[in-house]
Amino acid sequence: MPQLDFLGLPWDIRLMVYSTLLVSSSPIDVWPATTLCGLGSPAQSVPHSMIWDVSLGLLRCNSTIASEAAAVFYGNNTFCIHGDDRDYGLVIHWLKQIGVQNRSFLRRLEMRIWMPLKAWQQFDGSRTDGVEVKHAFPCHPHLLAPSMPCPEGAVDVIDPLVEDIIALVSKPGGRKLKLFLKLGPTDFNIVPGVIGPGQLGPGEIGTGRVRPRIIQGPEAWLSMDLPNLIEKWRAEYTLDGRLRHLNILWTTKTDKTFFLGEKDFIEHLGWQILEEQEDKWYWPADNPTGCPGTPSNVSLVLKRRELTTTLAADNPFGFHGLRHIQI
Repeated sequence: MPQLDFLGLPWDIRLMVYSTLLVSSSPIDVWPATTLCGLGSPAQSVPHSMIWDVSLGLLRCNSTIASEAAAVFYGNNTFCIHGDDRDYGLVIHWLKQIGVQNRSFLRRLEMRIWMPLKAWQQFDGSRTDGVEVKHAFPCHPHLLAPSMPCPEGAVDVIDPLVEDIIALVSKPGGRKLKLFLKLGPTDFNIVPGVIGPGQLGPGEIGTGRVRPRIIQGPEAWLSMDLPNLIEKWRAEYTLDGRLRHLNILWTTKTDKTFFLGEKDFIEHLGWQILEEQEDKWYWPADNPTGCPGTPSNVSLVLKRRELTTTLAADNPFGFHGLRHIQI
């Protein structure tokens, strides 16, 4: 009787083996990217992370098994790229390292979106380098600059590497990809285009006190420039029918009362609210039974609607014309 090797098994059996050995029960953190055993083959390039329930040895087998295993590994896991503070280079490094074929297998990718640094916009539209930024990139060509004289104030400096990321994940054909852009956890209360509420002061948490909104500084302000540009790039890079379908979703968390008051305005800005989930919290001192208290926060999944008009650059912080309500 001839000996049956692994590749001689039916595909559905091999797929069952690959899925059992290569699909993690939790998202895989990419930090940083590396290559297994120094091998440069894209099929053998995997994120360096603490993966306890995945057998990566299959990616080091012969080319046929490695290729089949890579399709399952990259196509059935969620990869989270957090990166260092405002360093999108790690994302680009990993996407390039795994290669075009493995990028085409990806179905779910999460990455951290950092609050853009701020530059000062002059009345003539020029931007001044400062402490936060060594090079204040001009207003992106896709954004129609405000008419002269421009409002003066702090504006977001959009890192050009963000466009490179959208281009990298868009170009390979193949499977649909969900790209989650995560705001937080340090950027709590950030909803792009809307000024967030103030925070309760020391000793006020759990007292039931409702404070007027404290208008935060520009460091807590994320304009619509970045979401608008990302949607513009998504549409441009996936215009060719041979390219993949890219679904870009934004996730954030904010105060529930603030969200309910601003919900209509958030939708007016062009956001589609796909999910809103209340977070239960507990107060051990006030609630020793451990029963959940009144939800105070809400986690959001947002999607920028498709663009139908010419993009205009957002006005600087302080001149955005948004409503300031009391909560």
